[in-house]
Amino acid sequence: MSLLPAADPGLLFWTLASLHIAGLMSMLFARLPRSHRIHALCHHGFFACLLFVGVVTMLTILTRSNWWVWSGTTFSMMAVGATADLGSAGTGVATAE
Repeated sequence: MSLLPAADPGLLFWTLASLHIAGLMSMLFARLPRSHRIHALCHHGFFACLLFVGVVTMLTILTRSNWWVWSGTTFSMMAVGATADLGSAGTGVATAE
């Protein structure tokens, strides 16, 4: 049972959906190369979104709302996506002689 009876489900859905989309977009922008001029701004925006998604996840868990699953999934995707090193997977192949 949800403890958010006064919250409009449609408003809650679109608010959380926009938060999750912003979080995932900030993850993609944080992956920009360091030579890009807005690199620092993207990193600060990513950490702000990560913090906000984490707080929303905790709040939805505390209120026993079923929306915590989506926030937790977005938080996990942001954390893994920002730290994954996808470019060096094929370059470090060693040959045995």
